[in-house]
This record gives sequence, structure tokens and C-alpha cells, in this order.
Amino acid sequence: MHTCGSEHLTSHNPHAIAKVIGAYFKYRYPEGKGPSTKDLKNSIRIELGCKQGRTHVVSRGFTRTPSIKNYTIYIRYDIMTTNIAESVNSMFLDEREYPITALFDAINMQFAEKFHKRRIKFINATTIFVPSIEKDIAKNINLGNKLLVHQTANYKYIITSHDEVATVDLLAKSCTCKVFDIDKIPCPHAMAVFRCQYGDNYGRCIYEYSASYYKVEVYLIAYVEEIKPVPSEETWKVPIEILERKISSPFVEPGKVGRRSSKRHKGIGESFSTKKNKYSLCKRIGHKRTTCSERNVA
Repeated sequence: MHTCGSEHLTSHNPHAIAKVIGAYFKYRYPEGKGPSTKDLKNSIRIELGCKQGRTHVVSRGFTRTPSIKNYTIYIRYDIMTTNIAESVNSMFLDEREYPITALFDAINMQFAEKFHKRRIKFINATTIFVPSIEKDIAKNINLGNKLLVHQTANYKYIITSHDEVATVDLLAKSCTCKVFDIDKIPCPHAMAVFRCQYGDNYGRCIYEYSASYYKVEVYLIAYVEEIKPVPSEETWKVPIEILERKISSPFVEPGKVGRRSSKRHKGIGESFSTKKNKYSLCKRIGHKRTTCSERNVA
């Protein structure tokens, strides 16, 4: 086994997926015995420089149901995958079998409807940030009220609680817990610093230290454009060079028989659940009524 430090793992694997995390744990805890779940989370944040998100880290150092955004040194916001093609394909599983013109109409209609719904959703919002982020801010404020703050420099503070110590740098908008750095909203440690520096009326500075893309107005700008339906063919104004262009037939592989595959192939590391046969009388998996040995004996 190639034993290397966490620096080598993260430098050669900027997307620290489950395989990288697993290799790190095998190197760090070769006997399979590790610290508590909370200590493992802190180890991921500090040594690998990654954020541990909505996954379950068990006591032996293995992860279950990991998502791409949980182990990465890059900034992600509320996404599960970076493959936009797979996300769009899942929206049009049935429509992909339509003729090309009908498929384009279905895509146009689907996105026009989504843009309209998301534009209407927050058009009358009274908050500065979208509601989900406002809830996170309120939660962090309540947690920050329980922390103690000690100033060490002009913009640096030490925050202590009953079980951890964190350092906040307001100038760099960062915290050793990495939540402030990655989520771009003040973590509970930063909230405690705001309370210490600006007093009880520190609510306005929270938005100044947060990313602007959480604002409702920025969200609405992303969906301000209207997607209009394609007009009838009689109204099209097609350039003459397009009309005169000769389009050849698509290539068809010779000698290939059978139906065209409609299901996508498995990606690296993917596994699809397969349904196994189960005979209702013997209750055993792996065969059916016609191949059951007990039935044939009887």
C-alpha cells in the first residue's frame, strides 16, 4: 500500500471524494480503530482542509452516502453533482424518445415553467437573503450567543466553548471551523465576534460579511429572462445559406442489430440496484417458481 500524508492526497486529488477520504483513514488508523465521530469531522476540516457535510462518518473512519460537494476544496452551494448533463437527462426520460422537434418543445416548456415558478417564488420576499439562508443565520446567531470571545489582534479573535476552540479572522472572512470560508455566511464563532465588536445591533454587518449571491435580488436576476415558445414555422426567417446547406444522414454502425439502448451506462464507482427473483413459497432469493428445487422435488 502506498502510504502518503494528507497533503499528498489533497494536492493530487482536489476533489476529495470518498476514495481519498478512505485512503486517508486507512493511513491514519491502520488498525481500524479511530476516535469519535466528532473528532473525525474536525480531522477532516483541519488536516484535509475540507468540509464534512451531510454524511455519516462512523467510528471506524468510513463514509456512507457521500456527495460530491461534501469533500472538496472548492466552493459549492447546495448541489449534489457537477454533471449538469445527467441532471437534465433525468428531467426528460420519456421526452428523449420523442421526435427532435417535439423534444425541443418539451425542453422549452419545462424550462419556461421552472423559470416562472422560481421567479414568482421570491418576488414578494421581505428578507434580504433567501429564506433558507435566513434560517441558517438565525440558527448561527443563537449558537453564537453561548460562546466566549477573546481578541488577540485587530481582526483576529479566539472563540471558546465547552468542547472546542476556534480562531476567526474578520479581515479574511475565515474561521478555523471552515464553515465561514466555504458557506460564505458567518458561522456561530463569527456571530459571537460580531456581538463582541459591534454590540447587540450587529444584524446589518452579518450581510456585509456574507456572499452576495444569497440575496433575493440576485436570485431573481438569475430568472428574470422569459423563455418564450418557438413560433410557427411559417414565421421563421431562415438565412439562404442555411436553406442551401446539405445535411447528410446520421452515421449508423453497420451490422449492429437489436434495439437501441435507452439506459445510460454506469459511471466509475457507480452501482445500480438489481432486483433478484424470489419464490413466494420457499422465500429464498435467487430463483423463481419454475427453477425452485423444492418444488421440483415435491
